[in-house]
Amino acid sequence: MLSPAQLLSIQKAAVLIKQGDVVGFPTETVYGLAARIDSEEAIKKIFSIKQRPFFDPLIVHVSSLEQAKTCAKQWNKMAQTLAEAFWPGPLTLVLPKSELISDLITSGLDSVGIRWPSHPVAQVLIQAVGVPLAAPSANKFGRTSPTKAQHVREEFGDSVYVIEAGQSEVGIESTVLSVKKIGDEYQLAILRKGALLQSQINEALQQTKLDFNWAQQIDKKEAPGHMKHHYMPTVPFIICRNPSMKLSELSLILNTRLAELPDEVEGVKIIKPTKQIQKIEFLKLSNDPTQAAREMYSQLRSVSLRNPEALCFIQLPLHSGEMWESVFDRLYKAASLIVD
Repeated sequence: MLSPAQLLSIQKAAVLIKQGDVVGFPTETVYGLAARIDSEEAIKKIFSIKQRPFFDPLIVHVSSLEQAKTCAKQWNKMAQTLAEAFWPGPLTLVLPKSELISDLITSGLDSVGIRWPSHPVAQVLIQAVGVPLAAPSANKFGRTSPTKAQHVREEFGDSVYVIEAGQSEVGIESTVLSVKKIGDEYQLAILRKGALLQSQINEALQQTKLDFNWAQQIDKKEAPGHMKHHYMPTVPFIICRNPSMKLSELSLILNTRLAELPDEVEGVKIIKPTKQIQKIEFLKLSNDPTQAAREMYSQLRSVSLRNPEALCFIQLPLHSGEMWESVFDRLYKAASLIVD
């Protein structure tokens, strides 16, 4: 049940979006930066505000199956089955795009990512606007994703109106799943890992008679956030995959190797120390990967605000399994350096 204050905030956000503006809004994964899909100027505003390159496609958010079908050129049985199993929820389906979807949204690709978020505020907002919303995460390009309205305000100040709705429940971006029909068989590929796991998709599809296989090679350019570096905090962040490494040894490696890093990779500024690192702060996450995913971005942001000389996360043997793979997909990209 939404509060009167939230309903008023949604109403204000819907008016802004209808006028061609962009707004920050909550989803169960992370907070998004939304614009209506039928306004090219509004879509350009997303790229401009985020300082996002046009080669990084946007996901289209819908509030019903009917709306989703208008965004896809072909809505096949596999898409219907997956939507019925996992929507609303943290799954983005990549399908051939309809003429409703501009090349600006898809970065020139002939496919589009479509998602029906489960967050009630997101659903009511999309319904209030009356058209699907294009929305990447509400942060500057390459930086840590927001899971609270406050994070969006820290990122953009007063330039972006944001709907307040507490902490995002999932905490990491949606699973992006490509669906291609080749003859009588469907080819599936996970372009970005998320909280919805491949094993869960397999389990749901085993109850059907649909023929499918998992692609051995994938083109991640079809998914948002495919660059080597993404989600980066504002301080040097390192992952150490050797739990027995001594602190003195780690400090020596960091001071040598961080200085050797390039200033920029694929348009993302690499965070490097401005002086010799004397003190390393450690990122602490829950041993439960679902909880770790929920708290990871908030922790990266809050620790960065303390402005440590360097932030380090120790990867342990317990960090194994599908959900941890989704968490480390983000942590690895957020890191300036990975040390073995």
